[in-house]
Amino acid sequence: MLQESAATSWNPRAITSTPSVSLKLYMLFLLVVCIVTSIKLVRLWRMAPPFRAQRQRDNSAYLSLLQSSAASLKQWIGFTYLGWGIFASISLYNLWNQLLDDKRVGGLMVVFLVREFSTTLTMALLVALFAFLAQWHMSRRIQIFPNS
Repeated sequence: MLQESAATSWNPRAITSTPSVSLKLYMLFLLVVCIVTSIKLVRLWRMAPPFRAQRQRDNSAYLSLLQSSAASLKQWIGFTYLGWGIFASISLYNLWNQLLDDKRVGGLMVVFLVREFSTTLTMALLVALFAFLAQWHMSRRIQIFPNS
């Protein structure tokens, strides 16, 4: 019978924590941004499916919808970044308050802070990228219209 090594080490990467209420609300906000972006795309694609935008070339209502949707998505992209900034600020404040209450600042806490911020920033960037690509798609469709 083979014996396994008795030396096992503690792996801090295996530590999981339950998401805070603010993180859950932030994730709900990101989901809402994705849903709004998807609805805007579906509305446009119902009038002119992808790769067939030429069909609506003379439709001024479609151009108006494209322009308003693209402008709206620019606002949602900015809102996404502002939402992440507010979430990061609140999380940082709460974490440092917790560290002050514990009267210790350990290296592991800083690692957890960086890990949480990088995760939430990645989520924000992915959602903003999705909205940006949809807005870019709409802007490209606007370009097929004469005098636009």
